[in-house]
Amino acid sequence: MKKLSLLLVVLLVLNLFAGCSNQPAENPAPQEAEDETPQPAEEPAEVTPVNVTIAGLKGPTSIGMIKMIDEKALESEKYKVEYIQEAAPDALTGKIINGDIQISSVPINLAPVLYNKTQGKIRMLAVNTIGNLYIVGTEDIDSVSQLEGKTLGMSAKGSTPDYAMNYILKQAGLEGKVELDYALDHASLAQTVIAEDTTVALLPQPFVTQTTLKNPNVKILIDLNEAWDEATGGKSELYTGCIIANKEFAENNPDFVREFLDQYEESVNWVLENQKDASALVAKHGIMPDAALVEKAIPYCGITFRKAQDVKPGLTDFYQILFDSNPASLGGSMPDDEFYYAE
Repeated sequence: MKKLSLLLVVLLVLNLFAGCSNQPAENPAPQEAEDETPQPAEEPAEVTPVNVTIAGLKGPTSIGMIKMIDEKALESEKYKVEYIQEAAPDALTGKIINGDIQISSVPINLAPVLYNKTQGKIRMLAVNTIGNLYIVGTEDIDSVSQLEGKTLGMSAKGSTPDYAMNYILKQAGLEGKVELDYALDHASLAQTVIAEDTTVALLPQPFVTQTTLKNPNVKILIDLNEAWDEATGGKSELYTGCIIANKEFAENNPDFVREFLDQYEESVNWVLENQKDASALVAKHGIMPDAALVEKAIPYCGITFRKAQDVKPGLTDFYQILFDSNPASLGGSMPDDEFYYAE
């Protein structure tokens, strides 16, 4: 009886184990499939180029820059550069004051005038022309004293030639004794000299060479560089042109300004070493129409490159002479140290 009971217990236990083993295993929770859809690459932010207008006058200042003009130098994805040339400074002044022109060549005295007028929003970068002024004509004159009682054709009233000539006349005791006729710009005045409608005139190169080539009767009468040296007692060179920049632009784009100065110097050196090729480019871009004339004039145009900081002492002497003679020549006050751009 005990054996039977033991057998029944064993059978019951075995049945229990069998029941447990037949239960289905729980299904594991399904894993979320990874999203393998390729994501689109982020597009780079569109760069809006900075508009830069670089201006010059139709004369030596643009001749010195002609390599840059021809190559459209400094144009890039970051900067959209436009080069423009005007016949007279008046066409540039308003645009410079309004900030529409970022870099410009101007008469040397106009730079401090603009500095004062804009309350310091202009910086001088470099000097680019020195001593390119001459009195030409058909009269028998070879000294400043012989201008007494004459009418002297002038251009660009309120610019360096104007103030330099007035200073020379004042030092020679001829103030008010020479009639100054400011009716025309450089190019138009040169044409009246060629036609002999104007018999004595003050002109810069290359217009001086133009008049003497087109009319053999026209001669260089007085080298204004010599007259200036005599009037100033040798205290200063006769600086005539410079490069200026908008202060805000220069401060926000120092690398551009540095590269501009490097390329400008390179262009000046190239022009002086390759005068025939440079003259062809000057004609190509409509700065002067006659390449042969420009080639003959380049050696006398006073084209140079001197950073403002390097010639600051000489410029200070020059400006002091003009200021003492006529404060209006500089816009009413001498430029301070902030005027001279420092890299």
